Amino acid sequence: MFDITYLGRRCFGFIKRYPRISTAVSLLAVFCLGIWAGRVLQFSKITDYFRSYTDPEMSDVTKSVVDGITHRQILDNGVLTNILTISPDAAEIRPYRALSAGIGTESLMSLAQRHKAFAAINGGFFEMVGTFRGESVGALKIDGEWLSEPEQGRAVIGFRTVDGKIESYIDRIALRQELVLPSGETLVIDGMNRNRGRNELIIYRPRFHVVTLTTPDGAEVVVRNGEVTNIHNGQGSLRIPADGYVLSVSGRKRGELLSHIAAGDAVQIRETIIPERVGDSNLWSSFVHIIGGGPLLLRDKTASSTEAYEREGFDQAFHSFWHPRTAIGKKADGTLLFVTITAAEAGVRRGVMLPRLAELFLEWGATDALNLDGGNSSMLVIQDKVVSVKPKDSTKPGSEDQLKRIPRGRPPPGKAQVQRASRDRPGRASGDQPEQALRSKPIPEKARAARNTKGARGNRRIRPMPQQQGRAIADAILIFLKS
Repeated sequence: MFDITYLGRRCFGFIKRYPRISTAVSLLAVFCLGIWAGRVLQFSKITDYFRSYTDPEMSDVTKSVVDGITHRQILDNGVLTNILTISPDAAEIRPYRALSAGIGTESLMSLAQRHKAFAAINGGFFEMVGTFRGESVGALKIDGEWLSEPEQGRAVIGFRTVDGKIESYIDRIALRQELVLPSGETLVIDGMNRNRGRNELIIYRPRFHVVTLTTPDGAEVVVRNGEVTNIHNGQGSLRIPADGYVLSVSGRKRGELLSHIAAGDAVQIRETIIPERVGDSNLWSSFVHIIGGGPLLLRDKTASSTEAYEREGFDQAFHSFWHPRTAIGKKADGTLLFVTITAAEAGVRRGVMLPRLAELFLEWGATDALNLDGGNSSMLVIQDKVVSVKPKDSTKPGSEDQLKRIPRGRPPPGKAQVQRASRDRPGRASGDQPEQALRSKPIPEKARAARNTKGARGNRRIRPMPQQQGRAIADAILIFLKS
C-alpha cells in the first residue's frame, strides 16, 4: 500500500542531505510551471477582473420592447442581470438545434438570425469535445420528436400553445422508451442520437446526422415505415433513412435483439414520460417542445436544497460558485422570465450562486424556475443585439481603437523607416525616397482585405471572428413575435 508519510520523510531527508540539488530542482520546477502558466492562463484578463469588481457604475433600467414583452437590465458592481419578461399571449416560443442537426455547434447570434427570431437565449448542456461534439446532454424534444433523452432525472421545461397562448411546465422527468418486438416482448432503448456504449441499444433518427457514426463492433437494424428492411451484423456508421431510423446495439443486447428480429418484421417504439409529480404523465406527453437543463431552482415558490442539486448530478463547485448563469422562470399567470446573469465586461467570468439565483426568482415573482447551461454559453440576444454584455465605448480616451502608445523619444513607425532608409543608403537618388515613404504608409483597409484573400494553404479567405458572438452552443430557445 502506498504510504504518503514514508514518501514525505524520504523527500525531507533528501532535501537535508543534498540542499543544492534540491534547490536546483525546485527552481527548475518553478521555471517549468511559469512557462505552463504563461501559455495556459490569460494574464491579460487580470485587469478586466479587477475592473469588473471595482466598477462603481450601477443602473436599473426597464423598458417595454413590444406589447407584452419588457426588458429589464440591472448593472451592479460589474455584474449584469438581464430579465426578458414575456406574457403568454405575446409571442411564440420553441427550441432549435444548432446547424439543424443532432450534433455540431453554432453561435446564438447565428441561430437567431437564421431563423429571424425576435429574441434568443442559450439552451441546455452539450458535449464539448470529440466526434459527438454538440450533442445535447439532457432532454430535447422539438415538434413532437425526441432528439435527446432526459439526463439523470434532471429538470426540464415544456412548451405548448393552447388557444393562442403559451403554456409551460417545469419539473424533473425521466423517459422510458421500449422497442416492441413482433412477439410482443420489449427491449429497453437506452438512449437516442448519442454515442453507443457497451451493452446498449441506441436509436438514431434522421435529424441526428447522415450516418450513425458508430464502430463496427455491434449490429445495426434499419427500420423504414415501421418495418425492418435490413440487418447489418458487424457493421457500423450506417446511413439513416429519411423515412425511418436505425437501431444500433452492442454487447449482450446484440444477441437479444438479433435473436428476436428478422427482415420484414413490424416493430414500433413505445414512449412513457415519468414525471416527478405523480399523475402528470399525460400532461407531459402533450408538450411538443421540451428542453432540459438543471438543476430545478423553484417549485411552487419553494427553493430546492443543495442536496437536491447534487441528486441531479451537480456538485458543490457548480451550485455554490459565482458562475455566469442562464435560467427560466414562470409566474403564476404563465408569464415567463428569461434571465442571464453575467459579467458586464466581455471575457470576464462572474455570476451568481444557484441558491441566490433561486432567491432572486422569488423576488421577481416566479413560482417555478429552472437553471440552464451557463458559463461562457450564457447569452441573451434581443433584436439581433447581444444584451448580456456591455459594449465597449470606443469614444473613451482609454479605448484601444483610439490610442496607440508610442515610447517617448521615438518617432512614429513610418517616419523612422524613412529616416533609416535615407541614412543607410546615402548613394541613393533623392527621387527614390518618396517610393520608400509610400511603402512605410499604413495599409488601407481594402488592400489589407485583398491581402487576406490568400492564406498559408493557398486561395483561402481568412475571416476574423465577429466580436461578442460568445461560445458556440448546441441548442437555444427562440422567441418569435406573433404576426
